[in-house]
Amino acid sequence: MVSRRNYFTITIVMFILFLLFQFTNVVLESWKGYEKNPYALDREQLSTRSTAYETGGKEGGGIGDETRRRVIYIGGGSEPIGMVVYNWAVYTKREIHKFGTIEEYQAAGEEEETQNPEFLIMDAAGIDWRQEDLCSLLTEYTKKGINLIFCNLPDTSVIEEMPELKRLLGIKEVKEATASVEGIRLKEGFLIGGETVYQSEDKEETKKRQDMELTFPWYTLDPKAEAYMQGLPEKEMKEEEYPAVIWENPCGSAHVFAVNGSYMEDAAGLGLLSAMSAKIRKYDIYPVVNAQNMLIVNYPSLASENEEEMRRRYGQSMSDVLWNIAWPSVISAYRKNTLGLSCMITPQYDYEEDNIPSQTNLEFYMKRIKEQSAETGLSGESVSDTPVGQKLQEDWRFMNKALPSYKFTSFYAGEMTEAEVESALQEELLESVRTIVGDYSGSSEVIGYLSDSITKQSVLSDGTRHTYMEDFRVRSVETALAYTSVRMDVSEGVYPEEGQEGIDELASDFNWNIRYYWKNFHAFSGTTVSECDQRIRNFMAVDYTQKREDNKITLEYTSMESSVWFLLRTEQESVNRVEGGECQRLEKGVYLIEAKEDQVTIDLAPLEE
Repeated sequence: MVSRRNYFTITIVMFILFLLFQFTNVVLESWKGYEKNPYALDREQLSTRSTAYETGGKEGGGIGDETRRRVIYIGGGSEPIGMVVYNWAVYTKREIHKFGTIEEYQAAGEEEETQNPEFLIMDAAGIDWRQEDLCSLLTEYTKKGINLIFCNLPDTSVIEEMPELKRLLGIKEVKEATASVEGIRLKEGFLIGGETVYQSEDKEETKKRQDMELTFPWYTLDPKAEAYMQGLPEKEMKEEEYPAVIWENPCGSAHVFAVNGSYMEDAAGLGLLSAMSAKIRKYDIYPVVNAQNMLIVNYPSLASENEEEMRRRYGQSMSDVLWNIAWPSVISAYRKNTLGLSCMITPQYDYEEDNIPSQTNLEFYMKRIKEQSAETGLSGESVSDTPVGQKLQEDWRFMNKALPSYKFTSFYAGEMTEAEVESALQEELLESVRTIVGDYSGSSEVIGYLSDSITKQSVLSDGTRHTYMEDFRVRSVETALAYTSVRMDVSEGVYPEEGQEGIDELASDFNWNIRYYWKNFHAFSGTTVSECDQRIRNFMAVDYTQKREDNKITLEYTSMESSVWFLLRTEQESVNRVEGGECQRLEKGVYLIEAKEDQVTIDLAPLEE
């Protein structure tokens, strides 16, 4: 039997413990710090467009690299191809000079800045193939060690009529002027990410994923030429007879590359050029962003909407669906992979309905997102026809009341035009935004500056669908920049169109695609959108020089930050040791170098058989 004194003592102790427990919870809640954005910085503290590397016109090659590589672009036909080449030169810190025709380049031949380029890159549409002695001239360039890249090819009739051009390209036979294939094979060792085959197994997969070019001229190659990408014909035959899509033909001390199709007209061309550059030398090293982003767009939403449809499909309210179905899938994809997580929030989906966003829901999700070391950004989208400016004003009224101290630094613009984005940035809610994320528009400027102080990032894939062409583009951009951005738009599942998948199916597809298609890029850093912004600024500003003596590569660079990342590609050697940085092997012949000091020394060793 407990005495009154002991009973009273026990009661007091339990009460004190209760108060301590409650106090601890209060302290922990305050420590969460969700009401402040850790990425909020004064723009004056950040590097701007004025610090970015400018290609061309740099005497002596930037910071003293007397061997600064230069490229010549010949083209007046396809502006997209010209922009691909230009952006690649900017990203890889090369000098570039552009000419409309071969004749114009010849006329400038005495100018020192155009002499002895590393690459002569050509748009076939900008070349007069009837020009006398043209092929002889191109052959002479290869004898001087100038590598040629045909971003596309002239008509098959032109190639048939010009034996010298066929020899230059390494074409044995024009088998068919137009042929259809069942799929595309990308071989290992060209783009990073390993070998893959883009071929559907059934009609459903064809409808969902197959968007590669499957009809093109059928070229078979000389034995000395090497195909990096081929079409897969319907009939069985020897591999060397497969239709060639991308290939290399050695010409003395130079290399001739050819692209049979339109792959050089968008961001995929960046990776193709980087892969070709790696193929012409014993080793290649170039700066990269090293950022992997996963965006959950229009999530969370904080109002109760489309309740009837949600209860019909799931027997739950929209709020419950977002938490019980969407959130576990998001976190599963995030934890099982290495991409960084950013949730681009929208207080409402439909601004034409009388739905009031919940402050309680906002606080709940801000805490959950904070717990995952993820970022909360803003989305400019809605399912109604509400103008973006009006939406942002309504969002500001809610946020200013519910979370007055929070400064958003990232904004998802979707398919908004540049003019619409500039207008949106005038709204008070976006005054602290320093980076804009938009859906991929076909441009080769995947990352860069939108204005002097605001950067832009492109979403390269819809992770709920991820077509074959998107995968090819992702591999290419990973090769060129070690950058990716993939999204899931939750509003598509909350407001599904007729016959469209619901949130459970979209989340399942997203989870599977992330796990399968990005498995070869786990060595790259997962970043939030704002972390990626910082790396983009640093990447755009970096300049570097490298030289080799015996088995040592010495790398020097200028940088705004303490770390800069480079990709090193070498097929016949391996990295033995790195001084001034760290090294991680990505795959055979590909290494990620994190440079931490102004000078980095890379020790190479012969590749062991």
